[in-house]
Amino acid sequence: MNAILETVRKYAIMGLVVTAAVFALYTGGTGPFPAPEQRGFMILVLLPLVFLVAPSKLFRDPALETASALLLGALTMAVMTWSLVNVERLYSEPFISNFDITVGVIGLILVLESVRRTVGWGITVILILALAYAVLGPWVPVAKLRHGGLDIETLVSQIFYGTDGVFTTPIGVVSTFIVVIIMLGAVLTNTGGAELFMNLAKMVAGRFIGGPAKIAVIGSALMGMITGATVANVATTGTVTIPMMKRAGYRPEFAAAVEALASSGGQLMPPIMGAAAFVMIDFLNISYTQLMVYAIVPALLYFFSVLMIVHVRSVRQGFQPIPQEEIPAFWGELKARGHMFVPIVILVVLLSLRFGIMYVAFFSVVSALAICMIRRETRLDARGFYKVFHDAMMAMVPLVAICAGAGILIGVLTATGLNMRITLLIEYVAQGSLFVTLILTMIACIVLGMGLPTVAAYVVLAILVPQSLTNLGVDIVAAHLFIFYFAILSAITPPVCTGAYVAAGIAKCDPVKTGFVAIRLGLVVFLLPFAFVYDTSLLLMGDWGTIMLTIGTCILGIWLWAIGLEGYLRKPIPMLLRCAFVAAGAMLIWPDVWVSASGFLLSAIALALLLVRNRRLDQLERANIEA
Repeated sequence: MNAILETVRKYAIMGLVVTAAVFALYTGGTGPFPAPEQRGFMILVLLPLVFLVAPSKLFRDPALETASALLLGALTMAVMTWSLVNVERLYSEPFISNFDITVGVIGLILVLESVRRTVGWGITVILILALAYAVLGPWVPVAKLRHGGLDIETLVSQIFYGTDGVFTTPIGVVSTFIVVIIMLGAVLTNTGGAELFMNLAKMVAGRFIGGPAKIAVIGSALMGMITGATVANVATTGTVTIPMMKRAGYRPEFAAAVEALASSGGQLMPPIMGAAAFVMIDFLNISYTQLMVYAIVPALLYFFSVLMIVHVRSVRQGFQPIPQEEIPAFWGELKARGHMFVPIVILVVLLSLRFGIMYVAFFSVVSALAICMIRRETRLDARGFYKVFHDAMMAMVPLVAICAGAGILIGVLTATGLNMRITLLIEYVAQGSLFVTLILTMIACIVLGMGLPTVAAYVVLAILVPQSLTNLGVDIVAAHLFIFYFAILSAITPPVCTGAYVAAGIAKCDPVKTGFVAIRLGLVVFLLPFAFVYDTSLLLMGDWGTIMLTIGTCILGIWLWAIGLEGYLRKPIPMLLRCAFVAAGAMLIWPDVWVSASGFLLSAIALALLLVRNRRLDQLERANIEA
């Protein structure tokens, strides 16, 4: 019996995957349908996949598990079909029928179950409490949070059927250009993109001291441009780089932490960045090209900081470059896979010409599918094409579930006015202090981001927090990038550090210890968002003199931080001077002219003392040798 059910499940998955992929490509090339139809159809074909591929963990009998998955998948399709067929009536009529209400309640329950299956009980409980708050508003014990309450008809009409609920902005963005961008990543990955970027990283960094670790950093930055997700990036590049680092002599926790930290930053790296970036431009109402300009310097500083720490550690411990025979030939690699750069070039050029993101993504995908057929090394057969579609839709599964769930939260916040109340609460606690507001925001990002895809954490916080920051004079772009950064960094922050867990699994070491090592290595990265909030020069805003000075002090600060953290510059550095270098580095990164000047003075004194100490040690060594 279970074999029959599994066969049905297999073909159901294939049908939904192909339908979703074809629909995404069709609307990418011809333009999206009106918002309710576009969003409704994508949920119709993608939400059932959640039940077909994500286990319920409720049944021990495999046949019951498969049967329940098929039943819930079919029920989801029926509910979403009803919503899609009756979309005009449900949006235009002031009242809905009892049957509509019943279907809507079932739809909300299915969305909650899809969230539970993909990201667990934590966010699911928050969504259930949000719905309870919407209904039980008059009985909320805290007077400032009390409201009139929503009856079941209003709840279903606004939260499920309305455009301010399940079908709101997150699903809108996911169902238009994010799905096509993810398809581009799947095409590049399945046609040798991972090998191409890793081999390029070997060519660039393999010949230098600490080559294996530097390859991990550069390779993760390049791969992040096409995967746009921490876990996927770690799983793709980590299987190559972590064993390479371990063979070179790096401790397993350090190797895993470097990979997790670098892979997390992949979502920050233009030109593609992570899925949350595409949601961000919708919130900010700016072009993607503008966002790339704002994001480029912090992203480069992020990876520079990781590279510097890796470099100092490698020099201190005497790690060597990778063997020459392991470095691929440039022209051979370019001949075999170099043509796969063309889709990325097309994407960047079309974006710079201000074409719509959906069209840009479509032409990039189509060009990638055509260009990959040029060489045998990258050519796809029928199974390869299906695997591209399958990998893309599997990546969409958690995104669709959590974005639909985020829609529930958005609907409750909007319908009850809770978003404004939370903004006032943050402002009340902070008492007008920008620093306290930023600390509260950072904690909220990390806590809400634990175990969640970045896009989900960003969407929830983008509704709750930016108003508190902008009320204090923070630039709106800086406010959203601040949230974006810490939603990403939650992937390496214990106890629920998903990126560190995956990397630790590959390195065969303790995941929590890996998370703490990653935080230690990335502490300077935690300062960068504060820096660009206080001074938007790092976002390339303002006059170029100030911009270059700010970037220069940050580069110097990162270098000082690295040598202080690792305790080495030609020779081991004593603890007091290490503390001075770390403090000087932090002061130079902090965007205040007097603080930076003090940091520069402190670094000059520390470097002079270290130089005198090293000369004395050199003289003693020479004397001992002569004796």
